Amino acid sequence: MYLLKFEPILKEVIWGGSDLCIYKDIQPRRHSIGESWEVSTVPGFGSVVSNGEYAGMSLVEVIEREKSNLLGEKIYAQNPDSLPLLFKFMNTDDKCSVQVHPNDEQAMRKHHCKGKTEMWYVIDAQPGAELVSGFSKQMDEAECRRHIENGTLDEVLMRHKVKAGDVFYIPAGRIHAVGGGLLLSEIQQSSDLTYRVYDYGRKDAQGCSRDLHVEEAMEVLDFSYVPVEKMYKSTDGADADSVVLIDSPFFKVNLLNVKSTRNVDYSALDSFVVYMCTKGSCVLSADGGVDVPLRQGESVLIPACVKKLEVRPLSEDTKILETYID
Repeated sequence: MYLLKFEPILKEVIWGGSDLCIYKDIQPRRHSIGESWEVSTVPGFGSVVSNGEYAGMSLVEVIEREKSNLLGEKIYAQNPDSLPLLFKFMNTDDKCSVQVHPNDEQAMRKHHCKGKTEMWYVIDAQPGAELVSGFSKQMDEAECRRHIENGTLDEVLMRHKVKAGDVFYIPAGRIHAVGGGLLLSEIQQSSDLTYRVYDYGRKDAQGCSRDLHVEEAMEVLDFSYVPVEKMYKSTDGADADSVVLIDSPFFKVNLLNVKSTRNVDYSALDSFVVYMCTKGSCVLSADGGVDVPLRQGESVLIPACVKKLEVRPLSEDTKILETYID
């Protein structure tokens, strides 16, 4: 196997911006692009390989051929037909809807699919940009319903002013929303299941209000108050070669600050690895194989059978999000 790159899946949405195509250096420039799905096996939105022997094949087809060589023994045994994670870049000109996701048990019971825990890494933020994570006080279902019905849910949401390098972990059940003026990396369980709680009274392109899922949301919302300091971490000033961002049962994410050539040993890891380059550029070489370039706004899937990886930076300040399942 070799390092796999994919065609980005660009998604146009009402809150999308104009910076994602610029960031990814995609021509022609397109407006209202809110998401670029980088590595995905979500039905209907599966990634297609763009390099090497498997170019033109879907990621699902490659998994069918390579099995545990790609996913890892344990992951393949638990999840034999798809990648358990989904990787995105996001750009917002306007705020996203306020929403919540069910956990695995709730999603399986109601929808026969996985739930959704996710994380955000802020790549860039306009002055004053903010996002929502959690409630600003202890809540209960009755009070939450009243605020939704009165259009005042904004009053009890915890808003966070954000800057580049901030990291948020969003477990299933936590109310959340991305504000405008942000460029993010989003790493999540492989699920497109979302319960929209509140949408600021907006209309879509046809003049219709978007559907809300209040009853479903009430069944899964965590109404507890979580202190601000436990909501996020900042990587501002963190310049170690590898900085742990998220260590959860669903995924492990590290920030790699690549300042010089580094050799990574994955021989003890039984998992695929995904690199998302958030800044700069580099060249990757797996087990002494063919060089694969990776630049800002691109992602690469490193199969589980790869044991040695060389990372050579092409710019002084190269940053990579390294994700795997432990």
